[in-house]
Formats: sequence, C-alpha cells, structure tokens
Amino acid sequence: MVDVIISGEGGKLHAVYHKSDTPGAPVAVVLSGNPRQKCHMNDRTSYAMFRAFMDIGFSVVRFNYRGVNDSEGSIGTAAENMLDIATVIDWIQNKNEDSDRIWLAGNQMGAWYVLQAMMRRPEVSGFVLVSPDTTVSDFQFLSPRPNRGLLLQGANEGEDAKAFGIHLTHVLKKQAEIDLETIYVKNADATYSTPADLRQMYNDFKAYVGREDTDTKLL
Repeated sequence: MVDVIISGEGGKLHAVYHKSDTPGAPVAVVLSGNPRQKCHMNDRTSYAMFRAFMDIGFSVVRFNYRGVNDSEGSIGTAAENMLDIATVIDWIQNKNEDSDRIWLAGNQMGAWYVLQAMMRRPEVSGFVLVSPDTTVSDFQFLSPRPNRGLLLQGANEGEDAKAFGIHLTHVLKKQAEIDLETIYVKNADATYSTPADLRQMYNDFKAYVGREDTDTKLL
C-alpha cells in the first residue's frame, strides 16, 4: 500500500491505496465516519475494512475528507464530503479501467455516505455498512436500485442501535429494493474496542464480500 494525493474540489486529499496484482480485480472505496467525532482513514475500523478488501484481492483506497489530518481545507459539510467521495471513486476507477466492479464500505456516518453514493453511481456492485450512525434518519434520497449488501453491528450495541438496523433494512427493501443481510459481531460494541472484536468484524466482513464477489449472480 502507498500514500497518494488526490486533487479534490476543496484541495488535496490524502489517501492510502493498494493495487491488486490480479488484472481486472474489483475495486473498493472505504469511507470513514464523522470527522467531527475524530474519525479518519487510519482509525481502527476504517483500517480493518481496508485490510479485508485488500486481503480478498481488491484494489482499494481509503482517504481523509477535506480538513482531516493531511487533507487540505476545512472540515466539510455532508454535501462537501460527498464531493470528496465522488472524486475518490473517479480516481480509483481511472486507475483501474480494466475493472468492472466497485464496492463501497463505510462506518458510522460513512455508512450513510455509502448509501448516498450508491444512489448516484449505478456501477456500484456491492456495499458494506458497519455500525451506521443512528442519528441519521433521512432516507428520502433512496430510489429503486436493486442490489445486495451487508450490515455489520456489534452484538453488544444498544437496543436503539439494533432497532435502527432493523428499520434501515426495511427502508432499503421498501424504497430501493435492496436486500440487506445483517451480521451481529459476537461480543462487540459499536467501536469494536478490543482486538478480538475487531478481528471478528474483519472476518465477517471478508467472508461476506468474498462470497458475494465469487457469485456473479449476486452482482
């Protein structure tokens, strides 16, 4: 993996990129959580998602939104962060023109960004949501977009978080015709705070993406 600089509308974005050795390998973009809550591309959950894609054989990139650590500018609004996400998606697709599959994965606020980006990018073939931010309840942007995805939540997250996950599953099915599989990560909370919790999340993530990637009927 290498550090790269991607030119965005708000300035230069700092990213880390891994290029698969396999020609035509699928690509992935990892979206971290809310930067106003100290989330960034090198936090534990973002790195675990990145490594899962990398170890399956994807070309994958993670990055810091504008104003975060070495990315230029000021911390942006949700709309500005979505512009950064679009820039990074374009960048990795241009770097991998022989690939016809792209996945998105996001944690916390990044999970909501995944859904937003998927509605705008019909080429997205799969996605993973990790412990989504339960304060985001606006899903009016969803429209029919048949697809499949994974929701990962810690088994020890609160009842409100689990209820939100169930609600999200129903909303995606009704409004977007999306089937969302849910896995509760044994013993984990929303931050996957112990090494064992993080390892289990990584394993569950990798198993799902690896299975979906090999079954072309699901893409």
